Parts: sequence; C-alpha cells; structure tokens
Amino acid sequence: MQPYCALAIGLKRAGHRVTVAANENFESFVRQCDLEFAAITPNFQELLQSQKGQRLIAGEKIKLVSDELFFQQLQSAWEACQGSDVVIYTPLTNWGYHIAEKLEVPCFFASVLPATPTGMFPFLRFARTTNNPLKKVINYASYLLVEFLYWQKYREQINQFRTETLKLPPLPYMGRRLRRNSPANVSRVPVLYGFSSHVIPRPKDWPAWVYVTGYWFIDLAEKYEDEAPDELLDFLGFKVKPLCFGFGSMTMPNPEYLTYYIYCGSFKENTSGRGYIVRLGKGWQDSQR
Repeated sequence: MQPYCALAIGLKRAGHRVTVAANENFESFVRQCDLEFAAITPNFQELLQSQKGQRLIAGEKIKLVSDELFFQQLQSAWEACQGSDVVIYTPLTNWGYHIAEKLEVPCFFASVLPATPTGMFPFLRFARTTNNPLKKVINYASYLLVEFLYWQKYREQINQFRTETLKLPPLPYMGRRLRRNSPANVSRVPVLYGFSSHVIPRPKDWPAWVYVTGYWFIDLAEKYEDEAPDELLDFLGFKVKPLCFGFGSMTMPNPEYLTYYIYCGSFKENTSGRGYIVRLGKGWQDSQR
C-alpha cells in the first residue's frame, strides 16, 4: 500500500484530486498520508487473522474469499470509482479495467513488480535474464500462462459482474487479450512500474506504453551524502551481517515460537564470531502476542 500512496501523493501535488480505494484495514494509513479514502470490502487483515485465514496460512487448501464476498468486493469497488476521470489499478485489483471500460475513462496499470510479458526473464524471476532464443519464448509464455490461469479463476464472477452490474458483454474464454474490438480507453493500457531501471533493466521487447518510473517513496531526503555513513555500512554487512525476516500480511498462530526459532537459527548459522543484526518486520502480526 505504501508505494501506491506515494504515487497518489505525487499526483495530488501535481494538482489532481486523488482517492485511494482499498480494503477497509488500510483506511488509517491512507488518511495519515492526507489522502481521501474509499473502502472496498472486506477488512483483509481481519480475514487473514480469522480461523479460516489461519487454516489457509497453515497450508490447508481452502477458499478464503467466497464467491459472494468477492462479488461484494467488486460492487464496493464500482461504487468507489463513481465520478472518476481516471482509474489506476494494481495486480490485485485487475477489475479496475472493467470499471474503467464502463465509465469510459482512461486507465493505468500500476505495479511494483514486472508483469508485462517479456522474453528477458520469466514471471517473477527477473534476476535471471537470458539471450537464449528458446528460453525467451518460454519466458514470454510464462506471463501468458499466469494471466490465463488468473482469468480462469475469476472468469465467471467477473463476467457476472460485467453483465449484471456494468451492463457490459462478457469477455471471451481466453480473456481480454483476445478481444476482437476493445473500446479505445482500454485497448492499450499504459503501465507504470514503481521500481528502478538500475535494479531491473527495462526489457527491450516491452512496448512503448510501459514506463519504468523509479521507486515510489513517501519520504525522500532533501539532500544525499557522497559516502554512506559508518552506521549504514555496518548494517549492510561490512562488519556485521544483517538478517531481515519479513512477514508482510501473513499472521502466524504462534508468533512467539516462530520468533524463538528465528533467534536460535540465527545463532546456529553464525560461524564468523562477529554476530548478526536481526530485524523482524512483523507486518500484520499482532504485536501483543
């Protein structure tokens, strides 16, 4: 959420009125950024911390979001986008494409990870580039496969949303990529990537409407030092090795045991005698447990 709020702040500073539509649990953070907020069902943090969510995290094959709840999410997103001149959607809110089509407004796809098909590297394996012609074909196909599987998972619900709520024709079995006559506002969706081209070089086979903008940070320093301070060099491992364990939105039923195993494992693997700096990013983990 933080990078998208940074993008929203930039748009606001440029003179636009911006509303961030997200799950209910992000309201406090968005409003702290002095941005307008529109809630989208459900509260995903509570959902993951529920008994059903904990079973999913433990490895059980259960459906966390029911068809009914997913349809409610689509409906609340439709309501949140009313009156918009532009819709910017993310990998987890691909239904923004359909809402923009109905509203007849431009839309942008924004992501912090590369999702545009390329032959340079496979889906989510962008550290492994190649010049091998056969591997390039396989890499490119990996994006199309992920896109197809994602579409098949939600195809019935999305088409129901299109026909019943948006009064739009359903999309074909193979998805929107094979539409014969796409409306002009969604036929060539510009892509904004919030990462640096120094970290992930822009593939040469990406179309011209794909932009690598650099990272989206909320707080930027006003000036930068020519050399990193000693404290930063120490933290980065020149003297002491840093270890970071991040959990993001994953909430564990027994966080105290997990913390204990991390603590013990850090000492067990340390053979240098110089120690580690261990940092835990608790994410949505309950800090009281």
